[in-house]
Amino acid sequence: MASLAQQGAGVRIPKLKCLPLLLLSAPAPGMALEPPSDPLTRVYYELEVASYCGLVSSAVHAGFRREAGPIERNVTRERLERSRMDAWQAAHLEWQNRGLGGFKRWCRNEGRTAAERFLAVPE
Repeated sequence: MASLAQQGAGVRIPKLKCLPLLLLSAPAPGMALEPPSDPLTRVYYELEVASYCGLVSSAVHAGFRREAGPIERNVTRERLERSRMDAWQAAHLEWQNRGLGGFKRWCRNEGRTAAERFLAVPE
């Protein structure tokens, strides 16, 4: 049986010069990422977080609509769609970043805070 070195003879493996840079730029598992700073993306992000945590009731969604509605009126359809997509991706990335069971603390903290904030939006 040929050794791995013999099997790979003549095969060049490219050097990954950027690998250390990629590793440094990737967040550590469980490390919180920065939420979106754009107001429209942020409000959608917070709804997504509450949704991942199972905290979106009709009252929470109504508060979200009251907050998002005035912002949405002042943006183009393309910007609205981009904000929704960016918010979903940011929430999904954060959920994945938390690892198995780590999302529970995320839900107790950020998820609950987002849901309570929407509940507090005046009618």
